Amino acid sequence: MAHTNYVYRILHRPASHARALLNGIPIYDRIVTDNVAPIGPVTHWLVRGENTITVELSPSPRSPLTPDLGPHFEISVRLAEDLDRAVFTWDYPKSISALGLPIDLPLVGGGVLRIDDDLPDPVYRRGSREEFPAEGTVEQRAAVQELYDAFATRDAGRFESAMDLKVSEFERYYGPQPLSRAEAMKRMNEPWLMEPFDAHDLRFDRYVDGRVAYVRRASGKPAVRAQHRDEPTLGWGANFYMTRLDGRWRVFC
Repeated sequence: MAHTNYVYRILHRPASHARALLNGIPIYDRIVTDNVAPIGPVTHWLVRGENTITVELSPSPRSPLTPDLGPHFEISVRLAEDLDRAVFTWDYPKSISALGLPIDLPLVGGGVLRIDDDLPDPVYRRGSREEFPAEGTVEQRAAVQELYDAFATRDAGRFESAMDLKVSEFERYYGPQPLSRAEAMKRMNEPWLMEPFDAHDLRFDRYVDGRVAYVRRASGKPAVRAQHRDEPTLGWGANFYMTRLDGRWRVFC
């Protein structure tokens, strides 16, 4: 892992629906009721050279707690080893007003982040370009069911096979994660009640000329979801990204 690592940081307060895309792939999509400031790794989305960051903002209700505060959204990319150092920042409304443009929503903004460091090439760039409908193909739906069934049956080998590309890619960028693997296996063996698999509710959003499929559900629920049998307040759910590599659709993020 002899490369620089980067993180994204977002500052988002109520009164806007914000969607941020990196190189054409959504990494953030939320309407918030409170101020939020998520931060997370982003190196696995970046490429050497130019990286396009796009922000789409549209109006949403203001928070009753801060009814006089209008929308604000900021996205920055920072060095993982020096979080005080931003290598890219885009701020609404500051970045728009600085250009003398109207700040009325909806709008689309953003910019270009140039990375001169050597970085691993993102795996989806090796994926094949595919055409597929929003409802997905038989092959795509089967890949999601494979992941669902592996977790539902507590089949560790099958689950590791379904997730091997995601795990290997994360480790390629961020180093070995033995504790994460152990935690995942421990978590899988808890008494989860899986929400019924519904292939008709699945949706596959197409990005980057079909190299990437984002898997979600039309109902708004996570693509795969479970609730703890003994602690009803505990649950988890996940949407995920897939690419078609070596002739089959595989989860990579």
